[in-house]
Order: sequence, then structure tokens, then C-alpha cells
Amino acid sequence: MPTTFRVPYITAWSGEFMEHPLGFAWADEAAGLRLAYSDPQPQDWMFGVLWARQGLAACGRPEWKLVNTFRQRRCMLHRLCQVCGASAVDQLTGRTWWVLADEPHESSETAGYTNAPPTCLPCIPGALTACPRLRRGAAVYTVGDIEPYGVVADLFTPTRAGEAIHVQRSVTVTFEEFRRLEKALAKQLLVVLDDVVPFPGVPTVPGRGLSSPNADPSEGRGAERASLLSLNT
Repeated sequence: MPTTFRVPYITAWSGEFMEHPLGFAWADEAAGLRLAYSDPQPQDWMFGVLWARQGLAACGRPEWKLVNTFRQRRCMLHRLCQVCGASAVDQLTGRTWWVLADEPHESSETAGYTNAPPTCLPCIPGALTACPRLRRGAAVYTVGDIEPYGVVADLFTPTRAGEAIHVQRSVTVTFEEFRRLEKALAKQLLVVLDDVVPFPGVPTVPGRGLSSPNADPSEGRGAERASLLSLNT
């Protein structure tokens, strides 16, 4: 019997891509030229950087290797599950569930940063099974707090006429690099993970795989908690 894989909430779809001309224009906030769309809107900027515009219709075909910029940022800022879009915060502890294929990149002695949003407890077992990268190796953590750190962005440089020339793709730009932020088109938000605690083993949710798009996020919490307790004994 064929297996149907659920498209994760943060995955980009082919019908969501939008073409908008970019250029450089004077900005009082930057006291100089800053990357902007030809029809700039106040919501284009957050954290002092221009963000890629993208639709939210989830139509067309899934682009498995790409993420939707808005949904990725929303998951980071509101601690939502990258698979189903529900809260990834544990209701009993207040900590956030996180699955990482790699160790967080170091940004200080006590924390690291990542572009991977959290994954809620019901979705962790299915994510570890369905995602090829996670199958090659991943670890489960709970996280006490997060802090925006920077962006994954494309960098542009201006011509004398104010046109934008694409010079670098998918580079890390921190929020302290003010001049680079003015030339960046942000694609993903990076956050610092603080108070990161490895989870001993893989949490299991009896009788459940990837949660239904319309499922109540609180459904089955008692069974999930029993599974966690059994792993800690």
C-alpha cells in the first residue's frame, strides 16, 4: 500500500513564488541606500532587513527543499511546529520541543543558533521517520528560550543607477551587521536557542504518526506524557 507523506507546514509551494523588482533607494533609517521593492510596503521590513515576499496559498506542487519565508519566520517567533503549524510548547513544562539534524551553530559559550523551527511532540516520531535528512541522524531537545539572531539571506549590491545586482546566495547575516542588512533579502530567520536540554531517546506517541491537519493539538496529551515518563525511568 503506498504511503502518503504530509507536506510540512513550512514547505514552500510552486504557486507561492512571487516576482517583484528590487532596487536600491534612499532610506532615512539607514542614512543611505537600502535594498527595497519597487513598491515598498512597511511590512516588507522586520529586524532592520528586507524580507522576501511569498504567497501563502499552498498551491501547485510542494518544493521539498525550500521553505516558505513567512511560515518559517512565524514558526520561529511564535514557537509553532514546522510540520503541522500548531504550538510546539509543552503544556506542562512551558519548554519548546526541538528536533535538530545538526548541532546548533555556536554563537556564544552557552547557546547556539539554528534556522530549523521547532517540532511539536505529536509530530516528532513521524518527522524522524519521514524526513530523509533526519533519518540520517537527528537529536531531540527541549528549549527554554529563544532570541532572534540573524537571517539567511541573499546579498545584493547597487549599481550607479540604483539597480540591484545579486552577488551572494543563502549567507548568514547577523542583526549586528547593519551595513550588510541594508543589502540583504532575508529568506529565513535564525534564532539562538537558550537552555537547551537533550532528550534521552525518541519520544513516542502511541497510535499516532504525523498529526492530522485538522486535529486538536491537545488531543492525546495524556498518552504522550505517559510515553515520556516511561523513557525517563
